[in-house]
Amino acid sequence: MAKRQKKNRIPLPLIAVLCICIVVLGVSIWQLSDIFLEYKAGTDEYKDLQQYVMAEIPGEEDQEQTETAAEEDGEDGEERVQRVALSELQAENPDTIGWIEIPGTGISYPLMQTEDNAYYLNHTFSGKVNSSGSIFMETLNSSDFSDLHTIIYGHNMKNGSMFAGLKNYESPSYLVSHPNIYIDLADGTHCYQIFSVCEVEADSDSYTIGFAPDEQYESFLQTLKSRSAYDTGVTVSREDSIITLSTCTKQGEDRYLVHAKKRY
Repeated sequence: MAKRQKKNRIPLPLIAVLCICIVVLGVSIWQLSDIFLEYKAGTDEYKDLQQYVMAEIPGEEDQEQTETAAEEDGEDGEERVQRVALSELQAENPDTIGWIEIPGTGISYPLMQTEDNAYYLNHTFSGKVNSSGSIFMETLNSSDFSDLHTIIYGHNMKNGSMFAGLKNYESPSYLVSHPNIYIDLADGTHCYQIFSVCEVEADSDSYTIGFAPDEQYESFLQTLKSRSAYDTGVTVSREDSIITLSTCTKQGEDRYLVHAKKRY
């Protein structure tokens, strides 16, 4: 009679290790799915808000005409055509002060402002808690962009949303293709031309605001331009009002800044 072969049993320590690995894998999948769903929720919300953008950014020829008309008419010129249904957005959320867009970059979002800079770091336009947050203006700035220097913040999201696209300006060729930033306010569309792109520390004096059009402001502007990763070919002077777009670097310790001066 043939002997029965002894079955190979898996050692208990190995079984324990396998069980731990399965649990860790399950938790990791759950966490990743949770992150994915949060990203999707934020992306879907802002995608739905695109319905309030009723017209495309005008072409370069139309921009030059608008800029010339603005220079000739000043503040007393005719009211510009509204490109964004800003009043409808404000009816949904009174913190809405405008809309920011950089054509061809994926950056097209409502612009928010509240008394607490921390709020829109993790709240979307609808007020939902979400790591995407919102694009928002520095609380100490005037909401009508009347300050000489206005700061706008946004996250550098891993899915490429919000201000993640700003890092593309590390390439001079990208700036050539995307030279302008557009801000829509109650009085219409305003255009800003990028003059400097750089990476700075979180406590950089690049965030200084409250200037008057004097020598101190002139020196500040030249400092911003000198910090640029490359020469943009765009000059800036104390007569210019500027905006700064700010986002975190991948490490999260430094900040990537895009500075632009107002064209109209």
